[in-house]
Amino acid sequence: MFTIHLAKVYGFCRGVRSAVSLADRLLAENPGRPVYSIGKLVHNDVVVDGFSRRGLKVIDAPQDNEPGVALIRAHGISTDLAKAFLESGFTLVDGTCPLVKANHDRCAASAGPILYFGINGHAETVSTLSHARGSYRVIETEGDLDGLDADSEYDIIVQTTFSLTMEERLLALLRERGIRFHSLNTICRASSCRRQAVLDLCGFCDTVVVIGEPQSANTSELYRLAVGQGVRAFFIPDENAIRECMLECHDLGVCAGASVSPAQVDRVVQELVARGGTLTP
Repeated sequence: MFTIHLAKVYGFCRGVRSAVSLADRLLAENPGRPVYSIGKLVHNDVVVDGFSRRGLKVIDAPQDNEPGVALIRAHGISTDLAKAFLESGFTLVDGTCPLVKANHDRCAASAGPILYFGINGHAETVSTLSHARGSYRVIETEGDLDGLDADSEYDIIVQTTFSLTMEERLLALLRERGIRFHSLNTICRASSCRRQAVLDLCGFCDTVVVIGEPQSANTSELYRLAVGQGVRAFFIPDENAIRECMLECHDLGVCAGASVSPAQVDRVVQELVARGGTLTP
């Protein structure tokens, strides 16, 4: 027997919830018309597959696709890609997260040079940096800070789901090296709250299950945090991935990334209860 503890905050953030609601509405309002998501709606194949069965097609570019309604997901898209879709006759519906949009505006307003703390090639990174007017450098690890011009003053923009630990480490290194900078934003509150909720679980749980997929930056960070706290941690996409070894515990914490639906969490919890767990009130 084991006790199940749900994180205080988990699952869809406001930006993802808004994009998912938009997809629901577009499918309902456009029967018989192609409805697309530009890139995966969320970094979660369970959610994406569910929408695919309802007719939402994932595409990366307008070429070889019949013009229709195209949803810009929470990560946003580059300015060039948006222009290409419009010129090809698509109707764009903007589901970009407001916090990501704020980074777009910061990028456009900066005269540069910009240090962008984020994951190279990530959809949010690509969409944000397409708004840059001057030079920029993507900073993913400490080594990416090598060779900076000590005579320059940098604007720092941070991917909304970037690791807070890495952000603090990078800022400390810049200070140590005497590099001048302005930090224009911080990690989004939704990501910070989910990370703190995982740390809280690690304070009294001997095992933590993180629901989501490695393709999600914010969910992967939850798993890294749990591992760093020294508890047994497991990363699972859904209830079908639960294994008996995960249940060999006394207190089992359950959390989920911002791209995970409430229904996914419910199914995992129900399966854990069916296997002998008791959910705390």
